[in-house]
Amino acid sequence: MAKLVLVKHSNSNHSPAQPAQDWELTPDGYERCKPLAKHLARYRPRRLFSSTMPKALQTARSVAEGLDNIPVNESPLLAEHSRRSNAPYGSAAAFDARIRRLFEAPDELVFGDETASQARQRFQNGILSLLESADPEENIVVLTHGTVAVLFAAQYNSIDSYDLWRKLKMPSIIEMEASDFRISQVIEDAGIL
Repeated sequence: MAKLVLVKHSNSNHSPAQPAQDWELTPDGYERCKPLAKHLARYRPRRLFSSTMPKALQTARSVAEGLDNIPVNESPLLAEHSRRSNAPYGSAAAFDARIRRLFEAPDELVFGDETASQARQRFQNGILSLLESADPEENIVVLTHGTVAVLFAAQYNSIDSYDLWRKLKMPSIIEMEASDFRISQVIEDAGIL
């Protein structure tokens, strides 16, 4: 049975001087892509799909190298929740509180330029489009972001969204059944073997 594999990007540089959507991978982030590629090899992906944001795209390209240079297809529909330019990252505690509120009030504009529900719907449209164009037996591996991955997964699974979001390291994997989006496995830290 085909899998949908949602991958949270690897470690990125949290620079308060830059909007989060422009953050790039750190040297450690690139190193953590090596064991991530080994985790993803078991799915035998023919190609990778990625958000257009640098941290996800750099993760995808680095993983693709470790998987015999398979192609990487980009889609803005797979991007993180909102551009978040109206809410600087700030302290870890302040960011954490905003994310908690985002999960608690999905139809409220908590920060950024889209609600959690809007981000989930955009992301879902991207996933459904990928699945429609894929071979039914093909495992789909998507390099994306923690918040939208959890918003999508929570729509189809009874999970505590905030709790799962907090557990996911950079990188991490949410493996789902492509047929019904039920979670079959979570690898909280896919940057180690």
